[in-house]
Amino acid sequence: MEAEGCLADLKRGRRAALEIKEVTERMLSPEYKGRVLVELLQNAHDAHPARDGVGRVEIVLDEDEGEHGVLYVANGGRPLGYKNFEALCSIGLSSKRPDEGIGHKGIGFKSVLQLTAAPELYSVVGASAKTFDGFCFRFARDEDFDWLAHQVAPDHPEAPGQLRANLSSLKVPVPVDDVPAAVVPFRRRGLVTVVRLPLRNAEARQEAVRQLRELADDGVPFELFLNRLGKVSVTHRVGGRGRPSVYTRKIDLLFASRGLKIQKITLRRRTRLIMVTAAVDRERAHEAIATGVESGPLTDDWHALGESAVVSVAVPAGEPLERGRLYTFLPMGAQPTCPVRGFLNAPFHTDVSRRTMAESTHWNDLLLDTAAEACARAAVLVDEGRVTMPAGALVDLMCWDHDQMRRLELAFKTQGREFAEVPFMPVLHPAGARTSYRHGYLWHGPDRARVFTPQAVAASGVREVIDTGLHPLRADRLVALGAARALGLLPHASVLAGWAESVVSHLSEKEFDAGR
Repeated sequence: MEAEGCLADLKRGRRAALEIKEVTERMLSPEYKGRVLVELLQNAHDAHPARDGVGRVEIVLDEDEGEHGVLYVANGGRPLGYKNFEALCSIGLSSKRPDEGIGHKGIGFKSVLQLTAAPELYSVVGASAKTFDGFCFRFARDEDFDWLAHQVAPDHPEAPGQLRANLSSLKVPVPVDDVPAAVVPFRRRGLVTVVRLPLRNAEARQEAVRQLRELADDGVPFELFLNRLGKVSVTHRVGGRGRPSVYTRKIDLLFASRGLKIQKITLRRRTRLIMVTAAVDRERAHEAIATGVESGPLTDDWHALGESAVVSVAVPAGEPLERGRLYTFLPMGAQPTCPVRGFLNAPFHTDVSRRTMAESTHWNDLLLDTAAEACARAAVLVDEGRVTMPAGALVDLMCWDHDQMRRLELAFKTQGREFAEVPFMPVLHPAGARTSYRHGYLWHGPDRARVFTPQAVAASGVREVIDTGLHPLRADRLVALGAARALGLLPHASVLAGWAESVVSHLSEKEFDAGR
């Protein structure tokens, strides 16, 4: 028993329990600052079967319940079993391998201490249960240490204080016989496990509100890569009112072959994205993981990931993004920068809270290379007429940051193609045609000119004038590639500047007159 072991250690002059308490409460939990809701959502996702895609999660913040409000995260996946229970009460003893879910460190749950002093969990024995009849418990409150000390050391009045000072509350699960009334309706709606966090103070309530709003940010859709889930409901209840916001994923398959999928994903507010997913080459994966294990960042259990790792790049089908975002299934922090103006998801090796990653590791390099290869393969398929996608999405897939562009160039070379020669930029004429980066002209001239207009130039027979309807952000990215070329990094697309002589040189006088 943890309490007996703690007191026995103290008698011998050892402080092992205190060390665990310090690691949990002063080192691990702060590492996850601002990520409590993300971690609980991750655990709820992992409770569902892989490749299911119909899982359910409900998140409720009820500001009226209790003294400072209560946060709930419930899921409809597998009930909480003994191994899960054991992992929740331990550090670094997760029952999941890296290839079995998002979380595998076994420590993310400890982040809840930022919001609550005593988290509670309620689960069922089996799917047919009508009530929460499985693991139903909370972790210790201050007063529980008095009862605990009376059980294990009734003749030592100093024991309650010693346990409070040295033993982490997350090592002391306390059975709950009476399920709170507010928890019961979750079971009626088909949910099998509920995490209940009575918020510790007003600051914790404000932080929970902030995290809930961050989750609802349309610019960083949390549900995009949660492929085990079909529906996530989020409710913020204040003054007895609060309507759920429902997040779903609709998937349309555009192309599939061995090791590559292209899909159209429809999310909240009918946001449409084109997603390209590629399997990581197994031989290269095992080699990169072996290198990581040998040099230190990775552990032996990462070898399992070598057989199943995939990388996905999702770009908007409509309005472009100002900037991209890296994911490890759920959004990472704003840094490091995503190399593409989209959402790039991969099982990166990251810091403990999954905010940042070490880009220099062989494993992370391989994942970024695979993302570049996915983009290159998609562009070639479009060029071959085997896939159709919105012109802006194709431009986004091809416009990588200049310091990462070498990956994309090499990806094309492995397919016997050159980046600069693959047509991916839409042109004015003929409609639906594309030109390559080497030959395209981007119009930066006065649009009100009566004679020398981009439309007139295109109509006169110059097929490489890039469509002026291309969103300015995407046009700017093409210009940025040109700037990189000026530094000797890339080939260059020509830029039309008003009455630029470089364009006139493409036209005979007769053709120019015809263009009027």
